[in-house]
Amino acid sequence: MKAAIHSHDQPGKARLRPQEPFARIAPLLKAALLLGVCGGFALATVLTITQSLPTMLGSWWVALVQAHGHLQLYGWSGLFVVGVSFHFLPRLRGTPIALPHLLPWFLGFLMSGLVLRALSQPLIALIDHPLWRVLLVVTGILEAGALLGFMAIFFRMSRNGPPFASRPAFVSIFPLLVLAFSALGLAGVSNLYNVIQASMGAGIVPTGGDELNITLGLLGFLLPVAFAMSARALPMYAGLSGFPPRTLRLLTVSYALGLFLLCLSFFQIPWQPALNALGMCCIGGTILMFIGVFLRLMLTRGQLPQHIKKLATEPTTVAQSYKTRVSDEGKAYGPFVALVASSYLWAMLGGILLLADGLSVLISGSVLVDIDIIRHSLTIGFISLLISGIAPRMLPGFSGKHIASASLVRATLWLGNIAALLRVGVLLLSPLASMVYPPTRTISELLFALSGPIGLIFATCLLINIWPTLR
Repeated sequence: MKAAIHSHDQPGKARLRPQEPFARIAPLLKAALLLGVCGGFALATVLTITQSLPTMLGSWWVALVQAHGHLQLYGWSGLFVVGVSFHFLPRLRGTPIALPHLLPWFLGFLMSGLVLRALSQPLIALIDHPLWRVLLVVTGILEAGALLGFMAIFFRMSRNGPPFASRPAFVSIFPLLVLAFSALGLAGVSNLYNVIQASMGAGIVPTGGDELNITLGLLGFLLPVAFAMSARALPMYAGLSGFPPRTLRLLTVSYALGLFLLCLSFFQIPWQPALNALGMCCIGGTILMFIGVFLRLMLTRGQLPQHIKKLATEPTTVAQSYKTRVSDEGKAYGPFVALVASSYLWAMLGGILLLADGLSVLISGSVLVDIDIIRHSLTIGFISLLISGIAPRMLPGFSGKHIASASLVRATLWLGNIAALLRVGVLLLSPLASMVYPPTRTISELLFALSGPIGLIFATCLLINIWPTLR
């Protein structure tokens, strides 16, 4: 039976409406998994293998790199995060999701746009035909409609429902969510501008526009939602103490300031390098503080949270029951907590490297580490592993169905971390290794080439494991 709650579609006018069932959101998650396995991770396999071959790579390869990154950000990761958010957040807000009848349309727009982008952008570089240029612009229109639509759903939902004062859990993460969904809408607009620019040239998005769109998608949308969901959902599903509200507010302000400075640095304005450096320092430092708090909370798992211990009439009995629950969850859902913990370690690495790059720019005027390494630490390392950790635990609760196997959770733990290590670790350490022992360059290229196929196997295992919860 659906839970009935009061919502306010218009100010001052309330009516009884039910929460939307999980079936309304499941298509978004299915699409994200399919776009990841058949699109983003498959293209990553092609790219890592071809980059390691002794062949000349033309402009089609650069176009494919951009299409792959865009597909991973807004298809695999972005769509999955939107889907989980649109089931969890309405319940946290105490109101049904807004405009549910438009969700299939927005999903169709985004899927069509992403698939056409992956086809048309490289084809412009290979076969210069007007059709591909027109299709590339169409992809921008479709994606802008979808991303602006998702933003509108969030803000409409936030406006509805009971007074904010009665929903403190939602209010605590609301600023992070406003930041995230505003960035998502801006990403749709910036992407439209980017594809128009690319369609008038060789199919390559100008560097500045591409950098801004990646920043909006990764640092603007994915990371804030990941932190917000971790702060509210992780304590609930992993049996942890809550994230300190005051700390969360301070870190949100710090993160928003860093994002603003970083985005501002992509425009031709005075003090551009300094703004870029300060933005990286601010975001990198904030990520480290976020992760530090999360890891400290996770170290207490297995111990009864203090707020429950204070309310319990028989703390010893409740503590034993809590330990039994933790043990049972491990058997049913596999090492999902280890996956989440490992994802935080990759986020910590990304934060350290961002901070190091920012300081290096301030001191010497140049970056210390290639930004591509940092991005993959935060995408394949943090976001992908976080998704593969929370999905086997949260989705069965959403749908009332079971994952295929707890053993597949263990497989994704190993495969995901190996893929991230080969993708990020090899690029980070290979220059030093080549200086010490030159033959390691060939070994590094081979290991890097393996990161794509292993990432594809990782994503396939995740799809197989959680697909039963989506049927």
